[in-house]
Amino acid sequence: MCTVAAFSIGMGAVKTVAGISEQNRAHRNQVDAVNRSNAMARQNYINQITISAYKDQRQADVFAAKLKADSASRAAYYKQKEINQAEANRATVANDQQLREKITEQMFASQTNLAKSIQAQGAVLASGMSAGQSMLLELQQAERDLGFAQAQIDATVFDATRNYGIQQYGIDLSQYSADMQANNAITTSASVAPYASFMTARPIEQKAPRKPSALGPILSGIGTGLSTATTLGGEDYFSDMFSGQQSVIPTEYTA
Repeated sequence: MCTVAAFSIGMGAVKTVAGISEQNRAHRNQVDAVNRSNAMARQNYINQITISAYKDQRQADVFAAKLKADSASRAAYYKQKEINQAEANRATVANDQQLREKITEQMFASQTNLAKSIQAQGAVLASGMSAGQSMLLELQQAERDLGFAQAQIDATVFDATRNYGIQQYGIDLSQYSADMQANNAITTSASVAPYASFMTARPIEQKAPRKPSALGPILSGIGTGLSTATTLGGEDYFSDMFSGQQSVIPTEYTA
C-alpha cells in the first residue's frame, strides 16, 4: 500500500509535468502567432513595394507617351508652317506676276498712244493747213487725246497697284490664320512630370516571447504535493513524519 508521501510526490510530479507542458504549449502558440504576424507583415511589405513600382512604371510610360505625342504635334506644327510659307510665297509670286503684266501692258499702251499722238500731229502739219487758230486747235486736240489716254493708263496702273496691295494683304492674313490654326493644334499634355511613390514603411519585426521559466510549474507541483499530503495524512502529517511515525493512506482513498 502506497504511503502518503509517495502519493503526494506523485501528485506533485504530475502537476509539475502538466504545468510545464501547458506552459510550453502556450509559449509555442505565442511564438507561432508572432511568426505568422511577421510573415504577413513581410508579405504585405513586398506586395506594397511591387504595387508602387508597377504604378510608378505605368506613370512613367504614360508620361513618355505624352512627351512623344507633344513632340509629334510640334513637329507637325513646324511642318505646317513650312507648307503655309511655301503657299504664301507661291501666291505672292503669282500676285507680283499679275501686277508686272498689267504695268507692262499699260506701258505698251502708253507708247502706242504716244505714237498715235505724234502721227496725228504730223498729219495736221502735213495737211497743208495754213498756220492759225484752226491748226492750233487741231494740235491741242491731239494733245488732249494723248492726255486722256495717258490718264486712263495711269488710273489703270493705280487700280492694279491697289489691287496688288489688297491681294498681298489677303495672302499675309491667310498665312497668319493658317499658322495660328497650326499653333492651336499643338498639345502640351506632358506639362508636369510624374513623381515617384512614397517609400513604403518597412515593418517592424516583432520579437518572439522568451521561453517561460519552469519555476512556476515546479512550485505549483510542490504546493500540490504538500496540499495532498496534508489532506491525506492530516494536518499533523509532517510533524508526525519528522517525529518518526509513519502514516499510510486511509482505505477510503485506496479503494
